[in-house]
Amino acid sequence: MMGQRKSAAPQKKEINTSSSSWGIGVNTNTNSGILGGFSFIKSFKNRSFVNVDLTNTKDYREFDSPFSYNGRTYVEGKLNYLINFRPEYGRQWALLKQASEGGTSLNGRIATGPTIGIQKPYFVDIVYTEAGKSISASVPMAKALDNTYTKSIISGEGSFFSGLSESKFIPGWHVKTALEFKFETLKQNYLAIETGFIVDFFSQPVEILNQTNPRSVYTTGYVTFFFGKSK
Repeated sequence: MMGQRKSAAPQKKEINTSSSSWGIGVNTNTNSGILGGFSFIKSFKNRSFVNVDLTNTKDYREFDSPFSYNGRTYVEGKLNYLINFRPEYGRQWALLKQASEGGTSLNGRIATGPTIGIQKPYFVDIVYTEAGKSISASVPMAKALDNTYTKSIISGEGSFFSGLSESKFIPGWHVKTALEFKFETLKQNYLAIETGFIVDFFSQPVEILNQTNPRSVYTTGYVTFFFGKSK
């Protein structure tokens, strides 16, 4: 009929993919076990972001000793832990924008910043003989291997917190490239999977294993699972 207007077709609401957000994450990487570390990320509306990683780096040649003492074991020849603290600044680009609520987006990322390497001695528990007596002690692996303690055997891995005061800081720099798959959920919460590649350059070689050449460059492939909130 004349005078009647046709109602406008409903339009899909497009998500603002350049909104700010924050997230916390759990990391696994090629230089660690299942749990590689933790991350915090803050993204801004101009598509820049800041991120902080705390991860553990292992040498790919590490393995548990085939010998055990009362069921306890340790990493054969491990001299030091290497813990990495990485603050960084980066930029991201939308490769696939969200089309609707609950949609998925794909972002490309590149970031760089300092790497603060923390080299901490790896401790083991030993049993050794002195003046005819059997004595137990927790010592750095380096001393367990250099005959400092006569007739000693390694009885197992020591506490991670042993030797914290002997830690050494090794400065460096890193570059990271990544892809982020982001899934929006209810109330502006989101889940994301970030996968990428990191190169760490240290100011001096870092020794992790006995009888191996220390390295100053470490490469890492990683996956981080983020949970966060958009604004």
